[in-house]
This record gives sequence, structure tokens and C-alpha cells, in this order.
Amino acid sequence: MSESVALLVAAAIVAIVDWWAVGSGRRAVEIWAKPLTMALLVGVAATAGDPSGDVRVWLVVGAALGLAGDVALLGDSEPAFLVGLGAFAFGHLAYAVAAVSIGFDIRWAIPGIVFMAVLLAFRFVTHIVPGARSSGGAGLAGAVLFYACVISAMVITAWGTGAWLAGVGAIAFAVSDWVLGYQRFVGPLPGGRLSVIVPYHVGQALLIVGLATA
Repeated sequence: MSESVALLVAAAIVAIVDWWAVGSGRRAVEIWAKPLTMALLVGVAATAGDPSGDVRVWLVVGAALGLAGDVALLGDSEPAFLVGLGAFAFGHLAYAVAAVSIGFDIRWAIPGIVFMAVLLAFRFVTHIVPGARSSGGAGLAGAVLFYACVISAMVITAWGTGAWLAGVGAIAFAVSDWVLGYQRFVGPLPGGRLSVIVPYHVGQALLIVGLATA
């Protein structure tokens, strides 16, 4: 078994433990399982496939920023949320740079463009952004809008590589972020926190592997 496959399997096992912890309210387990899952995916980013040097670097940077965001979001305060938001925003930019370094074809990007248009049209502008403004003022609403632009770029560039695995992962990642934003600024959704963490882990794994092997 190659090193990257072993790391991916380990990440999957720890992710399932984290899902169980989230679903059963075992916070003490979640505190180590959530960052450990992403730490293992950083290892996957560093070892999977045979991408060019620049692509590898940006993948590792993107995954490492995801780990930093996970650690920040273990806190519930608004400063912790903003730190996590910033880490994930720059992580999305790193993934977008990795994707563009692989290659971009607008024809392949069409599914990503259509998906993000639909996702952002569905209660984002009308519910999530106003909710963010009510919660933290114009600054927080602006940060949420900026984040939406960044994740849109990530999804579109991932699809633009022609690597469908990366595209599907990017979509799962975007769905996780949409649900997180809705639950924080609007109200609860079915599935609770599991509806955030499951597509997040699946999305990160598929995006990393998809771009590394494109």
C-alpha cells in the first residue's frame, strides 16, 4: 500500500470517528479527531499522485490552511469564526491556484459555474448575507460575500481542470460551507452539524486527490 493510500485510509477512519463524535455530542473526541483528519489529508496532499512542483506546493498550502481553519472553528466565538473564515478563504485560493496551474478549460468549468450560481441564488443573498449583517454588521457581511467569491473561484477552477473527482469534491466542500453559513446566521437545518462535517471531509479528500492525480 502506497504512503498516500495509507494516509487516505487513516484519514477516512479518523473522519468516521469524528462524525460519530459530532453526532453523539462527544466533544472531547471531536477536539482531536477533527484536526487529525485534516492533518492526515495534508499528508495525502504531500504524497498523492505526481503533480508538478507548483501544484504540489499549493495543494499542501490549501490543506494546511484547512487544518488551521479546523482548529480555529473548534471555538464558538466570533473572533474564532473570523480566523477560521480567513484560513479557509486563503485555502480555497491555494486550491484555485493549484487547479489553474494544472490547466483551465471554460468548457469543463460550466458545471461548476452553473452549480455555484444555483447555490448562491438559493437563500444566500436573501438569507445568509442579511443574517451575517445582523450578527456582525457590514464588516462580517462583507467577509461572507468575499468568502463566497473565493469558494466560487475554487469550484469553477476545479471543474475547469477536467478532473471530475476534484470537481465533485469542490462542490461537496461548497455545500458544507453553505450549510455552515446558513446554520450560523439563519437557523438550523436537518442533519445538524453532521450536515456540515460529512461533506466537508469528503469534499476535502476528493478535491485533494482529484487535483493531485489530474
